[in-house]
Amino acid sequence: MIEITRTSTALALTFAAGAASLSASEAPVHHGGQADGLPLCVHVRTVLPDDDWRHIAARYGLVVTLFSPMDENPDLIKENERVRWVKSLNPDLKVLVYGSVINAANVRLPPADKSAGWFLKNEHGGPVVQHFFGGHHLDPGNEEWREFMGRAYADAIARYGYDGVWVDLVDSTTQYVNFKQPSPAVNPKTGMAYTDAEWKAATMGFLRVVRRHIGDRWMVINGAHGRKYFSTGYADYLEVADGMQNEAFTGWKQNPMQRFRMSEEEWKADVDALADVARRGKIMVAVANLKGREDSEPWDAYETRYRFVAASFLLGMGERHFLRFYGQDPGTPGIYRPGREIRPMFCEAALGRPLGAYQMSDGLYRRDFENGLVLANPTGREMQVPLTGQWKTAEGQPVDSPLTLPGHTGAILVRGS
Repeated sequence: MIEITRTSTALALTFAAGAASLSASEAPVHHGGQADGLPLCVHVRTVLPDDDWRHIAARYGLVVTLFSPMDENPDLIKENERVRWVKSLNPDLKVLVYGSVINAANVRLPPADKSAGWFLKNEHGGPVVQHFFGGHHLDPGNEEWREFMGRAYADAIARYGYDGVWVDLVDSTTQYVNFKQPSPAVNPKTGMAYTDAEWKAATMGFLRVVRRHIGDRWMVINGAHGRKYFSTGYADYLEVADGMQNEAFTGWKQNPMQRFRMSEEEWKADVDALADVARRGKIMVAVANLKGREDSEPWDAYETRYRFVAASFLLGMGERHFLRFYGQDPGTPGIYRPGREIRPMFCEAALGRPLGAYQMSDGLYRRDFENGLVLANPTGREMQVPLTGQWKTAEGQPVDSPLTLPGHTGAILVRGS
């Protein structure tokens, strides 16, 4: 048993029925560049009305726009042109423009450019096609492709006022590029299948070229989870990049209606990667990656899982860490959509600064904050936690002692006083 002497916030999870309409004068108070409450990240792919942008500027600390620098859609070009206005609503807000190391479709690269030799081929001489989204993969070691993307990023920053770039599909092995391929991708420099070491070196070279073009602007990469972060030396990329995203934090496309699939060891690797990035003074985005809820499914199962992911995030959170809620509907990417926002109410909890690193005792993990306490139970067994003093949820509801934490759940508690 663990006797609790400090706490944080165990809020019941609710989902916003729609985006709030906020005027520029309603921007919140910020601490360290982040709004009160949990620091949040959101991705935006579509044209949004002014009120939704005001809402995003008021509540989020990091925005990634999926308006490709090469996109010729006039409406999305206009959204690019609104970045400076969005940032004027909240000067602390960071807005990054999206791109990719290897996928042509993600950056709207015309297929005709295949003749330029930028594209990968497999051992049979055929194209390497992205399994999930389509589009041909490019060679991260190709100098022309590197320079092209570096210039495109720099142009978007200079033209629209972005704070930096988001670089997708940064892997430290060939696992992703070869996923469900008829044969491995070939390294043009050797004529043989890319090795993991060659792939990592080529990707590092790509990132160095982008860094040369964008200078000191933010570069956040996407492509690792906790186990891969430690086993493949993914942190080496942080010598060039300013931060990274774990798109499968505590699990990939979790289904709250099913048994939690991640072992405690795997879960701890995700939390420890978060803490390691924090120790390096780097940025981390942890994604609560769940399948979209169906109409027949109860809210409470999703509430419980989102709260567990958020508690896990808070255990390893650093100064420049963000949490992103991603609920993927079939065929629809997990992005901000008016009226479909996933922003649990416990995100508004003002916990204050952490008072140290997380601690573990008898399978229960905890971290103390100035105004509360976070608990996470990654085991499969129920735990009883005695509480000393008065505690409440973020909704103001009192919490009785002992607090029951079923397996694979978390609690975010605030002081009752």
